[in-house]
Amino acid sequence: MMDLSFVSTGNATIASSPSIQATQWPYYWLLIILVYPILTAFLREQRLRNTKKAFTYNTRASFARMTDEDAHKIQLDVSQYEFPFIFQKALQFALFRTYGIPTISKLLVATSQLSDVATASKRYADTAVLIREFMSHKPSDPRTLEAVARMNYIHSMYQKSGAIKNGDMLFTLSLFALEPLRWIQRYEWRELEEFEKCAVGTFWKSIGDAMGIDYHPLRSSREGWVDGLQWLEDAEEWSNRYEEDHMVPNIDNHKTANETVSILLWGIPDTLRPIGERFVSAVMDDRLRAAMM
Repeated sequence: MMDLSFVSTGNATIASSPSIQATQWPYYWLLIILVYPILTAFLREQRLRNTKKAFTYNTRASFARMTDEDAHKIQLDVSQYEFPFIFQKALQFALFRTYGIPTISKLLVATSQLSDVATASKRYADTAVLIREFMSHKPSDPRTLEAVARMNYIHSMYQKSGAIKNGDMLFTLSLFALEPLRWIQRYEWRELEEFEKCAVGTFWKSIGDAMGIDYHPLRSSREGWVDGLQWLEDAEEWSNRYEEDHMVPNIDNHKTANETVSILLWGIPDTLRPIGERFVSAVMDDRLRAAMM
């Protein structure tokens, strides 16, 4: 027996069969497809306006008064609400990019960190946890202080022996600040605002300060930086030169890259791994690709 639904219109009653109702669904989906990007764009712009209103860093001169606390809040908003997926992938790629420097990859191979299948995943997870701790909690939070202290302890024994160079530390720090900006500019719906870039620079400079990294190679190190954006600009200029001088092909780069790619592609079916490996190679620039191969 056919199930009918009835809709009353005045004195008349119209029978609507399931087949008639089914023909309406494509129109609903079309409406959703049209409305969704408009609503998304509106809410994104509204969030940006609210952030600007909350922090009032509207001019370059105002950036000089940005605190570490405000910088952390702004970056947290960018990384967890605005661009969570791209921001996370950019940080992963920043770590990966450091392995194109032979002095960094050589130490990782010598200590079997990230170059040996038995230890690579644990070392990668440990690094991710520490970074997540001080990125997710405000600068004065005990969890942030403990994460930075732990990171400093791990590095200290290698720094004392000269195995870790200040240049490599500064280069790694600069990539954690710069790669998210580059990936957002390349793949997301908008670039970061200047005050957001300043927040990123302010945050990572404060992390470098807590790690005792020497900034003397940067252009404005002698007179100091007016704001986090100036530090970020100096870090980008210097890190580009550092890459040109130090990112060269080396077997240790290749070993470390192989294990890290395996971690990045964890969970992908074996049949799709060749596609994943090609994708990782595609997002590399020519210099990095040459240094890893």
